[in-house]
Amino acid sequence: MEQAVASCHDTISIVKKKIEDAYNELSSLEIPQEGDFSLFRQMQDLKHRVTEEIGFNKYNLQLAENALLKAMQQLKTANIEHEKFKYLETTEIEKVLKAQKLKEAKDLDEVALMMFNRKNND
Repeated sequence: MEQAVASCHDTISIVKKKIEDAYNELSSLEIPQEGDFSLFRQMQDLKHRVTEEIGFNKYNLQLAENALLKAMQQLKTANIEHEKFKYLETTEIEKVLKAQKLKEAKDLDEVALMMFNRKNND
């Protein structure tokens, strides 16, 4: 579970870096002021591609953040279950020890009673 959380954090960092790089690339693009229309069209296509890449990475970021939330919830649930198990195990051990002490006390009482009866019969 902890590995899943760490993996999600890594994925989020990578995707955020990709988004940042794409924004930097987009801001560095300059529309040609003169020249062939095909050059202008290529730049527009490039801007469109980078914009789509940003959208795709934002979607992936949302997926990674959702996966992180899910992994964190699963980790929390697993930790709660572990603590619950430890508590129940401790409680069960205490019950067994208490029952054992009670049995020992009864056995000692029985032995004492037998010795008392033997002493009184003698």
